[in-house]
Amino acid sequence: MFRCAWCMKKIADDQPLHALNVKFADGIDYSDQEGEIVQVYLTSRGTSVPMIVATADSEAKENGGDGLFAFCSETCGEKMQTTLAKEIDTFKSFSTAD
Repeated sequence: MFRCAWCMKKIADDQPLHALNVKFADGIDYSDQEGEIVQVYLTSRGTSVPMIVATADSEAKENGGDGLFAFCSETCGEKMQTTLAKEIDTFKSFSTAD
C-alpha cells in the first residue's frame, strides 16, 4: 500500500495510482537506496514526503527517471508538479508516469 505524496492519504491496492517520474539534480544521489521508499524534504512545503527510488533495471530508470512520487489523484499530482518546479536544488525535471 502506498501513501499519496501530496495529501498523505493511503492508496489501497484496488484504487487507481498516479505517479510522477523525477530526475535528480546534479549532486543528488539515492542510488544506495534503490527500490526503497525514502522521505524527501521539500523546502517549499516545509515537510518531507515519500518517494520511491527507481532501481537500475526499472522501467522508470530506462525512461530517464531516478525516482517516483505516487498520488491518489490527478489533482494531487498537479499540486506536486507545481511544488517540484520550485525545488530546483533537488530535482532537474519531472514527468507524469500514468
